[in-house]
Amino acid sequence: MGDAEINQQIQQMVQFIHQEAAEKAAEIKTKADEEFNIEKLRMVETEKQKIRQVYEAKEKQVEVQKRIEQSNTVRLGRLEKLKKQDAEMQKVLAEAAAKLPSLTQGSAYPALLESLVLEALKAVQESKVTVKGVAGQGSLLQKALPAAQAKYKDWASKELGSAFAASIEVTYDPTPLAAGIGGCEVTGMGGKISLLNTLQSRLMLAYETRLPKLQAALFK
Repeated sequence: MGDAEINQQIQQMVQFIHQEAAEKAAEIKTKADEEFNIEKLRMVETEKQKIRQVYEAKEKQVEVQKRIEQSNTVRLGRLEKLKKQDAEMQKVLAEAAAKLPSLTQGSAYPALLESLVLEALKAVQESKVTVKGVAGQGSLLQKALPAAQAKYKDWASKELGSAFAASIEVTYDPTPLAAGIGGCEVTGMGGKISLLNTLQSRLMLAYETRLPKLQAALFK
């Protein structure tokens, strides 16, 4: 084999090696490009997901804030409504309280005072009691006590027994109540228990027990 043939074969081998190397390089580049594109898409998608999460969190925050503001608006509206209703209720209560003095001026007051005393006696349910009234009504209270005591004894005889009824003693206390328009205070058990049954206390009791009906009537 001559030198020319040997050189030709060597040249062919070199070309083959170059071709193999070029093909391998192209394959590596193609694979690298694919991996790069895949990684780039993954990173882009990851960043998109992060951005979506950030905006979703902001949207939720805005929605929560909006609901809080709406709730506060509703709450403030309800509070304002309740304030107005309470003001109206207090107005009604004040108007009713203003009429109480007139109840003590008429001819029906002695019977009313007797009823208030009897009611307090039944509530206390003691045999030895003292009764005091408001200033300026001592004589009216003393006149009301005998009838109230007699009715209390009749009631006690039926409800608490004849022995208890026989031991009943109702004593007038001349010390006037610190404040009040009409009514009385009954004290028993040597001063350990007492019941205030004045016109003001009856008004407040009626106000509290009938508050729902009063509200329904005023705020339909």
